[in-house]
Amino acid sequence: MEELDLKYLQYALAVVRYGSVTQAARALYLAQPNLSRAIGELEQSLGFPLFLRTRQGMSLTPQGERFLTEVETLLDRLSDLARECRQESRRRVHFACVPSSLFVNTVLETARGLPDWSIQCEEYYDCRELFDRVGKGASLAAFLTFGTEMREELFAYFARRNLRYHPLAQSPAYGVVRRTSSLYHPETVPPSIRYDEALLMLNVTYFDPIGVHFQPERSPLPPAKGICHGVGRAGNLDMLESMDHLVMISCHIHSKIMARNELAAVPIRPASMDYEYGFLTRADVRLSLEEQALLEKIEGEVQREFEA
Repeated sequence: MEELDLKYLQYALAVVRYGSVTQAARALYLAQPNLSRAIGELEQSLGFPLFLRTRQGMSLTPQGERFLTEVETLLDRLSDLARECRQESRRRVHFACVPSSLFVNTVLETARGLPDWSIQCEEYYDCRELFDRVGKGASLAAFLTFGTEMREELFAYFARRNLRYHPLAQSPAYGVVRRTSSLYHPETVPPSIRYDEALLMLNVTYFDPIGVHFQPERSPLPPAKGICHGVGRAGNLDMLESMDHLVMISCHIHSKIMARNELAAVPIRPASMDYEYGFLTRADVRLSLEEQALLEKIEGEVQREFEA
């Protein structure tokens, strides 16, 4: 054997680990004579003995102890390096999104079925940062939702930023309440909410920083006792939990969040408010076939969520 065989080095380490050729052969599923022969060939190639052979068994020579200690360290490092290289070979992609349980959960669901991809999806609470990430190429796409009354102003902004919009879905606005709320009446057909006894919770308009504002006169709200403003998803859910008379006006909330928090969503009828869902990419960058396929998978996951 003119060159060191990695397999033979591993055999020698197994003899050290198990304390004898017999035990090592059993662990390696090898015949004992074959393992003894491999160790002998390794020693012959090295030019020095690794083991002392006595009636009591095998023990390391000083040279063997020094050599195999270093070999074990090097083999561990090779394993770590192989793992790092495998991770680097995975296709990496980053998505930005508005604070939305819909997009975070659907992207994560898609990622679970794609082990060769390393997929990240992060929420951005300032819309300017979300648009900047796509414009600068830091995120492949940005997922967003908006009231349809904002469409004209937003599309003009997308054009100025050289961003291309891809629609995914539309839905009515929903009144969201605890299933145990006295305002919720599941026995009616369809289920209903007593808005005349409710305090409506509206989320802060996400696009305020770019001058695109929610205008209630364009989308009349259900008549209610009053209005308050939300403080983010976690805070909103806490408020719904603690205030019986509260109704959150919302776009689509992911079914996992609805089930986990025991919430009910009732479409607002007649449809005075509608939401649109989609994503942005750079208009001057052509997506690869793999990237297009990935976005199509996410789109399919979004459609399944709306059908759930």
